[in-house]
Amino acid sequence: MKYFAILLVLAVSPFALLSQETKVPRLEKTAIGTSGSSAYLPANMPEFELSYSEDKAEVYTSEIEIDSFAFGCIAVKFAEPFTDSDPEEMETLLISYMDFLKGAFEITGAAGYGRGHTMDTQPDARGVLDYWEDAQKVQYVVKGWVNQRNLGILYIAGPREYPYFNLQQLYLNGWRFE
Repeated sequence: MKYFAILLVLAVSPFALLSQETKVPRLEKTAIGTSGSSAYLPANMPEFELSYSEDKAEVYTSEIEIDSFAFGCIAVKFAEPFTDSDPEEMETLLISYMDFLKGAFEITGAAGYGRGHTMDTQPDARGVLDYWEDAQKVQYVVKGWVNQRNLGILYIAGPREYPYFNLQQLYLNGWRFE
């Protein structure tokens, strides 16, 4: 009887694991309003909401929940391009914006910024990666991109680390400056 119980557990375990798997969204290239940027976002991403910052920059936001994970996108089209700024200055601006988001998302812990990410197609663009946690223990992986005209943030938030690392990488690196 003991062996039968062990065999039953071993036979049922793979099916129990499959039933708990997180859905993997299909990503598609999506234009972000009239921001001049696009990103590879989940196929059913809601329309972007447009608002304006105090300095008249266009701010586009959208988020979709897939199972227990939120995929979010924030795009900023600067009111005036930073034509005299070099990539390192733009990276500093991006970090300032990410610091602002930490407050808005009520982040209580962070791994620390991973700087120096670049794009082959946009040599002046810079990216910054970080991992955050809020007071409710929600886990965030956040990557921001910036050039002289636009800034973008992509994030995945959920109750634990996102289980599909390759999809996470595709999503976070899916930002495109047009």
